[in-house]
This record gives sequence, C-alpha cells and structure tokens, in this order.
Amino acid sequence: MEPRILDIPGLPSMVPFARSWVRAFLDMSPLAHAAELVMDELVTNAMRHSASGEDGGSVRVELADQGEVVRIAVSDDGPRSAPAADWTADEAASFGRGLTIVDALSSSWGEDKDADGRCTWAEVTQPL
Repeated sequence: MEPRILDIPGLPSMVPFARSWVRAFLDMSPLAHAAELVMDELVTNAMRHSASGEDGGSVRVELADQGEVVRIAVSDDGPRSAPAADWTADEAASFGRGLTIVDALSSSWGEDKDADGRCTWAEVTQPL
C-alpha cells in the first residue's frame, strides 16, 4: 500500500489531529495503538527540538501499512534558529522519555539527515 502523507503546522495543538489521522488510516490494525504512540513521540520531538516548532514551522508524517509492519517517518524543518530554552529540573523529569518509548515499541528505528532537515523513522511490528 502506498504511504499516506500528512503535513501539519508545527503546533502542539496539531498532535491530537495527527493521532486521529493515524487511527483512521490504520483502523482495525492490531498495530494501530503502538503506531499512534510512536508517531506522537516523533512528532512531538520534531516540534520541540527543531525549526518545525518555530513560527511557520511544519512537520511531515509518512505512514505506510505493510501488513505485519507499520512504518512511520516524521520529517522536520532542520535545526532551530536559536537554541531552545533550557528545561527546569521539573520539566526534564516530565519529558525526555520519547525515544525510549519509540525504542520499546519499534522493531527498528533511526534517523536520516540532509540539508533540509531530519527524518526520524520507526517500524512497528508488535501490537501493544
């Protein structure tokens, strides 16, 4: 099946929309819940750590259902124009687990970089 593509503004308010999009696309797949959670973490990271989270930024989500494998690829707008504000200790305790979750739910994942930004991808093969 051809990958589905979703382009969204780099606004945290768009993450629930992206989750709904994944649920609708994967519908009855046993991998839907895990894929939704992985996508959520990758999109959130793109918004938090790249220019995608700055004014006018965007995120691209590519989702491919290959039966026993769901591949999620999230592309960002590249490096931030200014460093993100430092997190307080309380904020750091609440965040920073995203890639640990991605690693736990994915059979494989990685990152590809080019001049235009970064694409972080993951393959989900086991239902939650």
